[in-house]
Amino acid sequence: MTDNGIEGRPREGKNGRPGRRLVAFKAFVLGAIVALTAYGMLNRGLFGEERWIPVAGVILVLAFFTLFISNFYADVPRIGWVLVGLMAVLVFVKGLSLIWTISPPETVEELLRSSMYLATFAMALAALSSRRLVPPFMDGLFLISAAVGGYGLLQKTDPVQFPPRTVDAVRIGSTIEYPNTVAVVLGMGIVLGLARMTQLRGPIVRGLYSVGLMVCSLALYFTLSRGGLMAVGVGMLVLFALSGNRLQTFANLLLFSVPLLWVVQQAQGLERLFEVGIPAQERLADGAALRIDVVIAAVAAFFFQAVYATLKENYELLPGTRRALGAAAVAIVVVGVGVVGYTVVSQQLQKGGIAGTFATGIEETERANDRLTSLSSNSRSKYWSVAWEEWKQHPLTGTGAGTFHYTWLENRPGFSGVRQVHNVYLEQGTETGVVAFAALVGFAGVLGLYAARGTWRATGDRRLLLSGLTAAAAVYLVHSVLEWHWYVPPSTLFFFALAAVALKYAADAKRWEDSGPEVRNRRAEGVGEKLH
Repeated sequence: MTDNGIEGRPREGKNGRPGRRLVAFKAFVLGAIVALTAYGMLNRGLFGEERWIPVAGVILVLAFFTLFISNFYADVPRIGWVLVGLMAVLVFVKGLSLIWTISPPETVEELLRSSMYLATFAMALAALSSRRLVPPFMDGLFLISAAVGGYGLLQKTDPVQFPPRTVDAVRIGSTIEYPNTVAVVLGMGIVLGLARMTQLRGPIVRGLYSVGLMVCSLALYFTLSRGGLMAVGVGMLVLFALSGNRLQTFANLLLFSVPLLWVVQQAQGLERLFEVGIPAQERLADGAALRIDVVIAAVAAFFFQAVYATLKENYELLPGTRRALGAAAVAIVVVGVGVVGYTVVSQQLQKGGIAGTFATGIEETERANDRLTSLSSNSRSKYWSVAWEEWKQHPLTGTGAGTFHYTWLENRPGFSGVRQVHNVYLEQGTETGVVAFAALVGFAGVLGLYAARGTWRATGDRRLLLSGLTAAAAVYLVHSVLEWHWYVPPSTLFFFALAAVALKYAADAKRWEDSGPEVRNRRAEGVGEKLH
């Protein structure tokens, strides 16, 4: 057996590319990672060892098997091995911390969890063997986000049959059960979907994407996650900064944002959707009214996008009109950001200042959506202070992977309980020391800079898809400053899979050279000029 990649060297096609069986196996591995991520999203976020450890076992066994597939990792770019090395350092230090940890069981769990992420990143990095896999991969991740968002809206429109499993029963937790992680999954899906929809041509499929984006965005609002909204804002900035088709991307954003904003405005009049302590039965009437509004908005989003896509295929904007619309888009964004910023800052000044508000504990509000304009850290500043003080006492080693829970119990200023620092980067430092902290920060920094550089140099559809992948990675990395998504495996599997694809797709321009309509037109024009 020399042509299946299991023994010896697999048969290669033209230009030294891997044989069909190896390509098929790589596609299977990439699909398996997406499927396991989807399973985790739907299985209560894999909270609890009985849920996530079997998934970790499957991923590690699959990774072990790939080691015996000839040339499976042969086309991993050099920058990919650098990032794999940084993740390996992080895993090694966490394993080494078993020597000094204050709680070996938690450290073993964290070692297994981190190893699962390393294996996922390495396999996804090797599994991307063709540019044709990138669009369906993005479609798969977007469908996962849309499913999470759709179930979250069911919790809002029918809280009796689909009860939200959150502390206040007002914020949606969807299938993951933690609103802030739901927000980061939706945020990654939104920027991925917006980039992918802009690349699509057909009016029907673009209309369906527009509906999915509207659903994800509305669900994001109902998580009432300020950090999630902020991270999505950063992701949008990255998307528009790197995208080569900003005006069309903005038009697509605007077309589903209009019905979205209408639904949000309608929801403000449905008081019971936001009041804390209201029984689920009393929310049914407002939920039913919201459901009607959502259906109307979904139909509008589909119709707007389908009409726009049809007109776009048949008409071309004049350069002057394009410039005017571009200037109008910038003005709308600036005005919108200014209004939101003014509202938030003025509210904090009325409460005694921004710094004082940030340091406050959890705010008690009559209406849960009032928290959206607050800058309170909800006790995160206390978690960070305790973690920082402990890290200063053990700068090289930390207390052991996964042990912040005990650090907090020993040094907490009150009687509240918490298991994570709510800052993934600081958590590495306080638990496993400066080397682990540098490895994770280095991974995030190198990944972001390299993917952004590759996106900026790309052209055509490749640049558009890369901008979505890079922006989605930015959403996770930014939001992790405020949260503990690392301990919610599906969200982090989602991130490492898209991060690997983004890195591989950005690494070798010649290999992934676009053949889209724009590039073909430029080539035809170049040939014509030479002939003349």
